[in-house]
Amino acid sequence: KLTRDAALLQESSMEGVEFRTEIPEDPVMVEIDATMISQALTNLIKNAREAIETLVEKDVPADFAGQVRLKMDVRDNEICIDISDNGIGLPEDRARLFEPYVTTREKGTGLGLPIVKKIIEEHGGSLILTDADDFNGTGHRGARAEIRLPLVKTGQTQNDAKAMV
Repeated sequence: KLTRDAALLQESSMEGVEFRTEIPEDPVMVEIDATMISQALTNLIKNAREAIETLVEKDVPADFAGQVRLKMDVRDNEICIDISDNGIGLPEDRARLFEPYVTTREKGTGLGLPIVKKIIEEHGGSLILTDADDFNGTGHRGARAEIRLPLVKTGQTQNDAKAMV
């Protein structure tokens, strides 16, 4: 539910950007603070949109179509949420991506990714940033944020869990 809500909220602000989602119909239970994880998802989707906007400001082909992909699935007792875009991509110096106050944006604070990483790690999860897969066979690779969170422990009831992702 949180993933769907974050996608819906951000999709409405992505004029001119195609937004594709692959989210299971059945609820997936994880023990989380819903507000914090929602903030993290919203921030990462917003980053994807801004990466496309940054690329569009540069010299791109007339037929370029911005695209954000959000995919969620369950693997090995954890939930995996991938947010990919075909925007500007990650900087060459990736070692500093999670350092506070480091930003590649003119108006950025450099706090978004460090805060998102901290939120996810405080929930027993991980955040990995990599190049996205090739979009539509163009050879262009934007960025991918992969969130992994542990599923609700076996035997725990849905009422014991804090939220559905």
